[in-house]
Parts: sequence; structure tokens; C-alpha cells
Amino acid sequence: MPKSCATASSRLVVTDASEPSAVPPSAVPKAVAPTVLASGHLHPAILLLRLLDALRKAAVPMVLGVAVQSWWLVGFGIVLFLLNLGYATARYLTLEYTLTTDELRVREGLLERQERRIPLDRIQDLGFESTILRRALGLAVVLVETASGRGVEASLDSLSRADAEHLRDVLLAARANAVANTTTQTQATAEGEPPPLQEPAMLAPEWLVHQSTTGELVLRGLTDMRLSAFLVSGFAASQLADQLGFAQRVAGLGRGARDWLLQFPPLTLVALLIALLLVVMALGVVTATLGNLVTFHGFRVTLRGDVLQRRYGLLTTRQKTLPRTRIQRVTVEQTWSRRLLGLSVVKADSAGGSRSDGEDTTGGWEVIAPMTKLPTAQALLPALLPGLEQESFEWQRGSARLILRTAVPGTVLALVLTPVLWSQAGPVAAFLLLLAPLWALLGLLVWRNLGFALGRDFLTLQHGVIGRTVAYVPTAKVQAVVVRRGPLSLLLGLADLTVYVAGGSPTRLPDLTLADARRLANAIAQRAATAAAAAW
Repeated sequence: MPKSCATASSRLVVTDASEPSAVPPSAVPKAVAPTVLASGHLHPAILLLRLLDALRKAAVPMVLGVAVQSWWLVGFGIVLFLLNLGYATARYLTLEYTLTTDELRVREGLLERQERRIPLDRIQDLGFESTILRRALGLAVVLVETASGRGVEASLDSLSRADAEHLRDVLLAARANAVANTTTQTQATAEGEPPPLQEPAMLAPEWLVHQSTTGELVLRGLTDMRLSAFLVSGFAASQLADQLGFAQRVAGLGRGARDWLLQFPPLTLVALLIALLLVVMALGVVTATLGNLVTFHGFRVTLRGDVLQRRYGLLTTRQKTLPRTRIQRVTVEQTWSRRLLGLSVVKADSAGGSRSDGEDTTGGWEVIAPMTKLPTAQALLPALLPGLEQESFEWQRGSARLILRTAVPGTVLALVLTPVLWSQAGPVAAFLLLLAPLWALLGLLVWRNLGFALGRDFLTLQHGVIGRTVAYVPTAKVQAVVVRRGPLSLLLGLADLTVYVAGGSPTRLPDLTLADARRLANAIAQRAATAAAAAW
């Protein structure tokens, strides 16, 4: 059998690996070492921050020790202080970051050395955080996120403001250059030509995309009435009182308050309870409003090249870069109160994190518009998802059998509970039969808010009860499509469709007909596979 052969049509050459190569070593291109673009250490002022942090952690045991003359607590506080300060000093002396044309490297550790290497094309988002004290010292925390879904992959706490901004600008330019080089190299390799050298990417001018007003932030707080938070806080407080031995005392105070209230006539008692409820709601509204004003103060979104950047915050200022190519999903969310007022919140998910619809991640990183009118929110979408303005969607509703599927559990529950409670409550238990029409009304509301549309490059899903959430997903970003069926759905021929993107953020569309769910799932999967093949 010959050890090499060639054909004129395919130009394929097969060479035996046991024979020496005919290509001289000088003709083999040598690997070029990546160029170092930036490197450095943490700012020395981080030691002052760590000193204050160590004092804060050691203050409680030391003060308690002095108060009760328990000197072992004082010694424990001193040891805790020295350990925290020693760890902070070791981290400051050993942490070093290096940014090359290929990757970001972070080395740290004294006894246990660790080196973290993050390829530039894997970096999803880059964020800055700066508290009041850090701003006074001219420092910033740099947060690097990748597509791992774990959130922050590397944290540089703290760099000087100039070093942080320089690192951001160089990293964005290097990442854009790395992606361009990879694309050019792939095309050149396919054509059999050596890849040309790319010039460093230059930063484009910055354009204002959206800026929130104080009035919009106030409306966000006024419509953010989450009474469940008060219920959870009250339960947690009762558990804490029980653990600390205050439960009996609190129970005694509660009985005293109950006896005092029962002295009033029924109408006065109802008025007092309503007033108490209004006070609690007002407290919640004031707290939410102040919290939103502090968190999103000065919120603005700008676009530089293909990178979005958000800046906001009063006490803790935050900056977050988000390349538009990394956006996996955009949602326009309306609670019932915001929908009545024609307001909405716009959020964008990247591959670096995961959340459920309506959920806010720490620091509001996913927020694009904290509060704005619905037409303004819709006008923002093309800036987040280029090409969406060219789509024409044909909206389709889910099956009306969703109303029946929702009404059946309520009817069964009413028929079971009514005879059980009749012996204790008498005819009053008959009011439980109202569960059947209430559940049917719930199903009607869900059905009226349910819809989907599949365009050429984008998928749109809409769901809600009284509020409404509309999700826009590029089909090229879809990672998985899941069709689920429960026991009742099997009987009614219905199915739930859930679309997953990178990072895990799911969008669930309940109670489609089985045919619609399968057809939509197949169409999404085919378009996602086609887009993935084109990108490959």
C-alpha cells in the first residue's frame, strides 16, 4: 500500500506519521506570545478598608467581653482581628492581574497559590461597584462575569478609579479584537490563506440610550408594593424571638394588645384594623420608594460601539458593561398596578446569570429601564436586540382549554372542603363553592394574557395573570426547549413549553395544545440549530 497518494480533484495528501515530514522546521509558524496590555496590583488603600472591616468584625466580641468581664471573648476578638487583617494583607501582597490579547489572568494566594485564567471571548459582562468610602478613596471594585452562570467569576477589590477605567477600556477593545481575529482566522483557514493581523479595536463615540427621571423612580417605588416581604419579615422576627427566649414576653404583649382592642365596638375595631393595614402599606411604599431612589439614582444607559453601559446608584455607585451580542433575553415586565398606569420595567439577561421572570438580581444588574412608559420600553428593544425592528410577528393564543384545566382543581377543592367544614361552620361553609368560579376566572385571565409569536430570528412569549410579562428571545441564543405534561394536562391534551437560554433563565408558556407546543418546540430547535451551524 503506498504511503502517500494525491488526487487532482481533492488535492488530499495522506502522509505516514512514521516518516519524517517533508516540511522544513523553518516553514512551521511559531506560536506568538500574547501581548500584555495591562497588569497591576490592588491599590494600597485596600489595607485601610480591610483594617476597618477587621475592626468591625472584632468589635462585638471585644465589647461583650469587656462588659461581662469575660476576657476570653476579648482574646477571641483580638485573634479574629489579627486573622482578618493578616488575610487581607496577604491577599494584597499576592494578588496580581494581567490582561493579554488572549485572556485575563488573576493570581493570588500565599500558602495556596491560585491562578484563574479567563479567555477574553468568554467574558460576558464587566461591572464596577464603589461605596461611599471607596469613592472617597478613589477606588472601585471590578467584577468580571462569564457564561458559567455563577455570577461573578473574578473580583478585583479594589483598584484605583483610573486603573479600573483603563482596564475596562483595554479589555473591551481587546475582546472585540479577539473576536474579530477569531472570525478572520476561521475564514482565512477555510480559504487556505494565512490570517492577516488585526489592528486594535478603537472605542466608538458614546450615545445615550435611556435615562431615568426622578419621577419614574418614585413611580417604581409607589408601584412596588410587596406585602409578602412584610409577612416573611414578621415570621422571621417571631422565630428569632423564640430562639432568644422572648417568645413568651412577645406573646404576653400580643394578648394585652388583643384585650385592649376587644374593648372597642365592632365598627371601631374594624376601622382601627384598616388604619393599621394602611399604615403598614404606607410604610412599605415609603421604604420601597426610598430604596429605589437610592439604588437607581442617576440611572442612564449608553451605547458605545456594540457595548451597552449602565451607570447608577447614590450610596453605592455601579457601572456595568454588557455587549449586545451577549444578550440572551429581554423582558418587558408589568405588575398589575404598573399595567393599569401603562408603565413597565425592561430587563436584559446575559449568559453570566440566571433569574426567573419578575425577579431582581443583586444590585439590579439586569435592569435596562427601572421604570418607563410602555411605548418607550418598546422603542428601546431594537437598541438591545438589533434586527428586532425588522421582524413581523403573528401573535397566536393558547388553547381555551386552559380555563377548564384551571377550573377543575378549584371545583374539586370546593367539593371536598365544603362537606368537611359544614359540621363546624354550618351554612357558611357553602361560600367555599365560590372557589370553582374564582378558579375559572383565574384561568380566563391567564388565557387572555397568553400568547406567542415566532419570527425569522426572534421568539416572543407573553404570559401573566393581571400583570403581564413579554419576553423577546433571539432563536440563535436558545439552549433548550422543554415540553412538559402533568396528569391533568395529559387528559386535556395540553402541555407547558419552557425555553432556556445560556445562564439558565427560563421562560415558561403554560397550557398550549400539545400540537402547538410540539410544533413551536420543533421550529425553535431547528432555527437554533441553523444559527449555531452558521456561527460554527
